[in-house]
Parts: sequence; C-alpha cells; structure tokens
Amino acid sequence: MSSSQKRGLRRRRQTFDADGEGWIVTYADAITLLLAFFVMILSVSDLNQGKVEALSEGLADAMSQGTKPATPFSDIKKELDGIIGEHQMEENVSVDIDAKGIRVEFSNFSLYDSGSAAIKAEALPMLAEVSKVIVSTSHETHLIEIEGHTDDVPIRSARFPSNWELSSSRASNVVKYLLGKGVVKNRLKAAGFADSRPKVELKPGETMTKQMRATNRRVVIYVRRF
Repeated sequence: MSSSQKRGLRRRRQTFDADGEGWIVTYADAITLLLAFFVMILSVSDLNQGKVEALSEGLADAMSQGTKPATPFSDIKKELDGIIGEHQMEENVSVDIDAKGIRVEFSNFSLYDSGSAAIKAEALPMLAEVSKVIVSTSHETHLIEIEGHTDDVPIRSARFPSNWELSSSRASNVVKYLLGKGVVKNRLKAAGFADSRPKVELKPGETMTKQMRATNRRVVIYVRRF
C-alpha cells in the first residue's frame, strides 16, 4: 500500500470516528463536570432539604419537559400559614422549612392540658385543616414524623410513670388523628423524647424558668420526602 493510500485510510478512519461515537466522549466529560459542580456546591453548603427540594424540582422540570414532583415545600408552608392565621394561632403554632423539610411546631398549650395526652377540643378544628393539607399535598412521596417533647419536671402518675410515656403518648395521639383523616399508616412515624431534646438549653449559671419550660413542651410534625 502506498503512502498516499495509507494517508487516505487514516483520514477515512478519523471521519468515521467523528461521525460515529466520538461525541460520547464530549458528552461524558460534560456530565462529569456537571456532577463535580453539584458535589462541590453540596460540600461547601449546609444540607438543607428545602434548598435541595427547590434544586431537584428545577432539574426535574428541565429534564422531564414540565413534569414536576409533588407539591413543593414552599407551597405546603403557604397553605399551612394561611390556616394558622385563620385560626389566630400564630403565637402557638409555627411553620418552617428546615433541614428535614416542612416543620410544624405546636406549643404544648395549643394541643394539650398539663399532664394530659388527650388533644384539646378547641385544637381539633385547626388540626383538621392541617391534616387536609398533609393529605392533599404529600401523597405517597412523603414521610410524616411526629415528635413529642416535655419539660424537665418529672411526672409520676398511674398512666404516665415518666415524661417518656407522656411525650410518646402525645405523639401517638397525633398519629392516630392523622390516620383517622386518611394518612396512610406506612407513611407515619411517632417518637417521644421526654426532655432529652430541649428547645431552650440552660447556659452555665442559668436556672430553668417557667417560660423556658413552656417553650420546651411541644409537639412537632415533620413532612419530608422518603
């Protein structure tokens, strides 16, 4: 084979590569760079489920031509804020988007009487509306976690030998209520923490006050992705 024929063969091979699968290398490099970019962003940022949610929804929209996942956390928060305002419970109930997702915190006063795990009758209308939002917006894509917290004052009764039983019973009663409103049981989780995770912790030299204890007595509902 002459040198001119060899050069022609090499040119044809190069042309074949360009017209064939050579583009895959460039595509793979672009995907790798994109992945590295997101890893870098996550490595220098606090992992916040609300922010991750917004990012994932944007990527899903771009990659699925407009098909979006379930209701965004920001929309769920907006609905819950409206319910709390309607019932004028802003001082006793708060809604935030944190590292776990949606966080609905009820003060002990808003749901229970002292030393009791029975949900107060006056709290039921608002809790019913909250349940509707959870049922209508979360579907099978979310886990609903309920946490019960008490203060550090010991309780000793026939029904509640300690604050562990009291906090667990309060969380469980909210779970039972949500079950009755249509939330599927395999999406529900209850946990009682007694006074082991106070919202307000004592600093050296401080004494626990009534207000600090009242702040620590609470029930929290989390709505987060599986």
